[in-house]
Amino acid sequence: MYNARMSIRLPCYCATLRQATRVISQKYDAAVRASQLTITQYTLLTALGEKPGARVNDLAEALAMDQTTLSRTLKLMEREGLISSVEGKDRRESRWEIAARGRARMRRALPHWEAAQRAVEKTLGVAETHRLAAQAFALTSRLGT
Repeated sequence: MYNARMSIRLPCYCATLRQATRVISQKYDAAVRASQLTITQYTLLTALGEKPGARVNDLAEALAMDQTTLSRTLKLMEREGLISSVEGKDRRESRWEIAARGRARMRRALPHWEAAQRAVEKTLGVAETHRLAAQAFALTSRLGT
């Protein structure tokens, strides 16, 4: 777990953002742990809720994730019964949908995720949190082109 007393302020934007991402991921993982999900799994389930039947490529692009890591995570989630693979138009492509167990875990995780959201807003302030999220999304969009 991250120890703020041991932190190093780095001059590199990338390293600083990765440092922040690791810290906030630890907080959200701890928050949703009771629902037997990681924040990555919760995020993927949320994305599949928005884009049912998405392909690995679609999810990797939408979430700016490495395709190999994403495929491995999806397979683990499938083994846990959280998602299921459905046949696409082309038999070679896998499309993913949320399974009943995944929906149930998302429902259990939602109040914990909401509490994590409120904790971040309490720490930074609502306006600053929204501004940070908007800036992070803009950075992702601009650098991802």
